Amino acid sequence: MIEPLRPMSTGQLLDRTFALYRTNFILFVGIAALGPAAYLAFQLLTIGSAAVPSAARASSGAAFASMGAGFFVGIVVAWAGMAISQAATVRAVAAVHLGREITIGGAYKALRGRFWRVLGVFFLTALLVGTAIVVIIVIAAVVGTLVIAGAPRAGTTGVVFRFVFVLAEAVLAAVLAMAIYARYSLAIQACVVEDLRAVASLKRSAVLSKGARGRVLAILFVFGVLSFVIGMVFGGLAGGVGTVLRNPIIALILVYLASFVSGCLTGPLATIGISVLYYDERVRKEAFDLQLMMASLDAPAPPLAAPAQI
Repeated sequence: MIEPLRPMSTGQLLDRTFALYRTNFILFVGIAALGPAAYLAFQLLTIGSAAVPSAARASSGAAFASMGAGFFVGIVVAWAGMAISQAATVRAVAAVHLGREITIGGAYKALRGRFWRVLGVFFLTALLVGTAIVVIIVIAAVVGTLVIAGAPRAGTTGVVFRFVFVLAEAVLAAVLAMAIYARYSLAIQACVVEDLRAVASLKRSAVLSKGARGRVLAILFVFGVLSFVIGMVFGGLAGGVGTVLRNPIIALILVYLASFVSGCLTGPLATIGISVLYYDERVRKEAFDLQLMMASLDAPAPPLAAPAQI
């Protein structure tokens, strides 16, 4: 039975997220595999680069530049894979949350024509968050230089002062980054579900997330902690096996594979949760549940079957 749309509390959102994930486990894990797989491929390529002797790398400036370019391309490809798998997960949630059938391939096919928009939303959000962090660091560096110049330079007082200043800078940067991310956390959903362009999706997210950013951070925190714990468990098991094998390359590969598995298992959860929140905010702000009900009433009725001929 499909649960009707209605305003939900944060606890109900989490329950709904786990319910969707549990009943569509293969679907969501299969979709989410693209992002971790792209990152795994990048990690395995870095292992190959690390295996090249340092003397050989230093003998050719062109080879070193090529490695740097490969590293950059690998990061971009990994991020693109994460963005596309996240968008496909949003598409799957849009179907199963409303009681419709969808497959792994169907979720990706539904992104046809939205590929560059999705990447645009993903990288614009990352750019906004990254720019905010850089601005905070630059301002803190300038202010810190002036403040620390007049502070004690030696002894316990000077060390404590510098530690507190650096800690305050880190906290401020983290708070600002989380605030910006929460503001634009519904942009991918708006892009995929409402077929908006990148900038319009960011603006739409800013409207929908207003008043709900605390809930966004709560959802991200819960699933972030869960992902961390499961990742530590898988990573610890892989590290233990690698220690027994006493081969650093194989040990590193096992750790990367463990990260891949844990990423596939836990990666979809935050996206599902934020997608459910997206619909919840539309129900609260736009009576989206009534819109769906009216649309179903306006839909043409199926034709009646012809009477059997005797």
